[in-house]
Amino acid sequence: MQVKYVVAIALALILGVVIGYLPPALGPKPVTTVTQVLTQFNTVTSTVTTTVPMTIPVTITSGVTMFTTVTTTTQSLTTIMLHTTLPTTVITTVTVSWPRTVVDALGREVRFNEPPKRVVSTTPSITEYLFALGLGNRVVGVDRYSNWPPDVLKLVNQSKIAVVGGPWSLDMEKIVSLKPDLVLMCRGINPQETQFAPKLEEMGIKTLFLVCNAAKNQYDIFMDIRMLGRVFGVEQSAEVVVEGIQRKIDEVVGKLINVTKKPRVLQLAGPPSWGLWSAGGDTFIGWLIKTAGGINIASQYSGWPQLNYEYILSQNPEIIIVTVMGMDPKRVIEEISHTPLANTTAWKTGRVYVLTGEADDIISRPGPRIADALTMIAQIIHPEVFGEVQRNDVVKMSFVETQLSTLAIPIKTVGVEVAEV
Repeated sequence: MQVKYVVAIALALILGVVIGYLPPALGPKPVTTVTQVLTQFNTVTSTVTTTVPMTIPVTITSGVTMFTTVTTTTQSLTTIMLHTTLPTTVITTVTVSWPRTVVDALGREVRFNEPPKRVVSTTPSITEYLFALGLGNRVVGVDRYSNWPPDVLKLVNQSKIAVVGGPWSLDMEKIVSLKPDLVLMCRGINPQETQFAPKLEEMGIKTLFLVCNAAKNQYDIFMDIRMLGRVFGVEQSAEVVVEGIQRKIDEVVGKLINVTKKPRVLQLAGPPSWGLWSAGGDTFIGWLIKTAGGINIASQYSGWPQLNYEYILSQNPEIIIVTVMGMDPKRVIEEISHTPLANTTAWKTGRVYVLTGEADDIISRPGPRIADALTMIAQIIHPEVFGEVQRNDVVKMSFVETQLSTLAIPIKTVGVEVAEV
């Protein structure tokens, strides 16, 4: 009996299980669909993984009962991607070894057994390079036009730095008396190449030529900076200077990306009475005009061409930039008013600029202030982008046409507008 009861109970249980599961087996199987929206970051600098509650809409279809939408809350591991920019300092080690040999701007190999300690600079550009690289304490002599940074004139006045004449008229006796172990010179200044350097070399004084005034663009300037970095063993300082200059140049160029109008520009070295000398397309100033969003009307020429009025009027410049040293800007503008340049669009629209003092220096000297020169020229050419130039050494003419009431004769007068600092 006991066995019969056990068998009966087992059969009942089995039958119950079969009956309970038979309808779902014969009907459609349950289907669960989950839709999740993910946010993807293309740029990831850091990730944080955390457990956060997540609400997921779930639709469940069942053979017995259908639930339209069920909202469930569950715990999910979520990776949060953060875009973070942090200043990074990269420390590199540069091995400085001596002796070392460099090839200067004339293609000469110059050997250095140790860093120069007493240096003579023969042009303002070179002087600016040396001080920008932190080498001012090694300078014992400069040319008479070197005036930047201000420490140069201060040291000259304190007799800590001697003046050795002009770039084209160096005082050889003065240079020799300073006992320099290096005299830095500039390619393209003929007397330095043909007269001064050979004489100094004969007396056992080492010379090195840089591109300086013959620079055609910022890369020639970078070449000079890196050359000096190698000569003095300050390569890292040289790279810092180069990167700083390039960053400022990039800022100017970036603002001009969407500018389509490029005004025609005439640059004159001195007033018209000096001969209408301009800057060709392969010069430092030509590069400044082009990079600042202008069209240099003398770009088809090489070097420093002497133009004539017929050619200038055929190009009809919209902007005239005159660089002068030691002259009254009012007199320059007055002189222009009596020349055919008064028939140009530049004159008629009052866009004639006279650069004096420091403004003249930075545009005329290829050196570490190249980015400052570019910014200034960009302000002159595209004030709608950069704003009007705000320097008291940049004088802009203001053309006013008045009429004498008594004679009813148009009288053209010239005024001067000076931007405030």
